[in-house]
Amino acid sequence: MFKLLNRNMSARSNGARRRGTSTVELAVCLPVIFLLSMGAMEGASLIFLRQAMVQSAYETVKESVRTNGSKAEGLVRGEQVLSFRGITGESITFEPSNVDILEPGTPVTVTVSAPGDSNSVFPFGPFKNREISVQATMLKE
Repeated sequence: MFKLLNRNMSARSNGARRRGTSTVELAVCLPVIFLLSMGAMEGASLIFLRQAMVQSAYETVKESVRTNGSKAEGLVRGEQVLSFRGITGESITFEPSNVDILEPGTPVTVTVSAPGDSNSVFPFGPFKNREISVQATMLKE
């Protein structure tokens, strides 16, 4: 009978130790898992932001260099793409700036920039105070 009682007590304390170990493992691993999840969301947000800006730059320059296109039409199209995707604080610039009077065959570069702060998932992180910028170049038709 003494052996049976000893075995039951040791099984109970062994189970309590296992629960304690699980609690410590969770306490150590949970912050790491949380940081990895936040980093993945922030990284996906940056990829989305950059892709939206690339699409905007492409559409802007495409509309601007068409035979009957204009800089104003290009700006409207680029801003439509950005607003549809929820991008805020953007700026669109042309090089050269007088696209409407250029000769056919002249390269036109559109640069789209947006702040990482206002387009981020979290108000803190690696993209705080960073300006994301992309370019697209086409020849005037």
